[in-house]
Amino acid sequence: MTVPVPETDAVLVEGSALSGRRRVVHEFLHERDGTPLVVSTRQPVESARRTHRRVVGREPGADETPEGSGDEPTPLVVDCVTGAVGRSPSDGPHTKYAQHPSNLTSVGTKFTEFLEARDDGALTVGIDTVSPLLMYADASAVFRFLHVMVRKATASDCPVVVGIDDAAHHDRVVAQLGPLFEAIVETRRTKDVREVRVARPEPTEWREL
Repeated sequence: MTVPVPETDAVLVEGSALSGRRRVVHEFLHERDGTPLVVSTRQPVESARRTHRRVVGREPGADETPEGSGDEPTPLVVDCVTGAVGRSPSDGPHTKYAQHPSNLTSVGTKFTEFLEARDDGALTVGIDTVSPLLMYADASAVFRFLHVMVRKATASDCPVVVGIDDAAHHDRVVAQLGPLFEAIVETRRTKDVREVRVARPEPTEWREL
């Protein structure tokens, strides 16, 4: 990984759009042990998988199926988008569909179903961005949702990474979520350069991403 993210079980990645936040989230999912589990709040499942594979340099070739490429584990996806546009597909072994980003209970239920079905296999859990959830629910509700999710995942030895667009929310909202995580990574864009640093627990200097 370009930035040495601390070897902790729960990491929050703060950064505005196009700052490299998504890249840090997906690299974390790729580099930690276990099958990636992406809670996708802004992209439908096919786009979420393409994004993950593109970021980690594992875009499948023409002779490979979207569900897997070589030895790379198929990213599991909780799709929070498809149901929001009026479609109701059935869950499958690699994809579960939450009803809507506003329905935190549905999102949490689908995540828990994947966690309970893992058969002791390792998972690495990520929410690409919680910002869409904060569009529909207040910060306290999202805090409670993340508290339960992080606790369930880490109790099962599954590390968690969560992204947030810090430019889209008041500083109080971002600060309220911080205590749930052992480490915080920040990304930013200055002119045409994307930069990243660790803000907690041991601050580092900004470096190009």
